[in-house]
Amino acid sequence: MRLASFLAAALAATLSLGTPAMAQEEEKTAFASNVIFSAPGITVPREELRYPDGSTGTLADYEGDVLIVTLYQKNCPYCVREMPVLNRLSGEMKDEGVRVVALSMDQDMGMVTGFLEQHELSNLEPIMDWEKVNGSLFSIEHFGRFSIATPTSFIVDKKGTVVARVWGLVDWDGDPARAFLRSLVLQG
Repeated sequence: MRLASFLAAALAATLSLGTPAMAQEEEKTAFASNVIFSAPGITVPREELRYPDGSTGTLADYEGDVLIVTLYQKNCPYCVREMPVLNRLSGEMKDEGVRVVALSMDQDMGMVTGFLEQHELSNLEPIMDWEKVNGSLFSIEHFGRFSIATPTSFIVDKKGTVVARVWGLVDWDGDPARAFLRSLVLQG
């Protein structure tokens, strides 16, 4: 199943000549210049993820909440810089229906949880993309290539539709970011 989804996404990217749909049009930004609205209808990948307790699930498990999925690696200096801000955002907006998921591209759950504990990031929900399928699918659908740079985040509405992508650092503490997230919470 995972391989079939991955191959289908790869074929779609190849057929579009390796360019994402939004690149063919003028890209529209949300609350910052590096927060780009996604093409309509792209949903989160539904490939298996691993949680710290050993259970598995998918990003579809988060439907009903506005979700920020941040792809990171523990050796990425920009990720280390952004994670405390996302941790604060998660703690402050969780009761409003906004959740932040730290989707690690690292391949060891002990490494994932150790990184979050070391940096005191207790408000982030750690999950591991153990086969890197989810990150690759995000990358193909939104950037038209197989690999993805970290940090990259995706903002997902309550129905599981990816509404925007964020490449690099962004001011998650700012009023524009918070207003954008609250507007998504208010949508049906």
